[in-house]
This record gives sequence, C-alpha cells and structure tokens, in this order.
Amino acid sequence: MDEKLLMQHFCLISGLTADEAEQWKPLVVACWEDLKGRLRPSADIPKNQERLALACAALANHRFQTIQGTVCASVKVGDISFAQSDGAQARKELLEMVGDLIDSQGICLKGVEICTVNR
Repeated sequence: MDEKLLMQHFCLISGLTADEAEQWKPLVVACWEDLKGRLRPSADIPKNQERLALACAALANHRFQTIQGTVCASVKVGDISFAQSDGAQARKELLEMVGDLIDSQGICLKGVEICTVNR
C-alpha cells in the first residue's frame, strides 16, 4: 500500500495537516501492517486500495485520539451526560468497513454437544 495514500487519508480523517501528521506516520504504517495481517489471502489489495486506506486511516485516527487523550471516558454537565466505551465497539465498526476482506481463520465457534439417547 502506498504510504502517501495512507497519510492523505489519515490527514483527511484526523484533521491534521500533512506536516502535523508526519510525526504519526509510524502509527499509520503500523495500523496498515495490523490490518494487512488480518486480510484473507485472496483479498485483492490493489482493487480495494481506497477502502483499505480509509479503514487504516480510521483505525490510526482512533489510536491517535486515544494516545492524545482526546477520547474522554465520560462527561456530565447538569442533566446531560456523555459516556465513551473502551473502544471495542469503535474497533468493531472500523473492521466492519472491510469485513468482507478480513480472514476469519482462528475464530472458534462453540457448538452444542449433541447427545443421543440409547433407547
């Protein structure tokens, strides 16, 4: 994946300028490596380049916001309150952007034991 494209998408999502985002390039590249490691072997990266770059940038922005501490746990002002989850839901939504390209190997589904009764 072209790092320039990844950084352009990261700037778009994070609101940072190219100069401000440059110091976060290792984070963006690490997010791409993480995402790439989850892809199915048959995933066509060039064909899905824009979607993957956008998902990578969104993941990098989520991690960037967490590192910066701009994601708050909860705020209460009078009768109005806002709460933030631990990020699990956000990560799930980010990966759903490219869910059809993610490899599902390693996922264990528990079944119900079938018991036959001797009559």
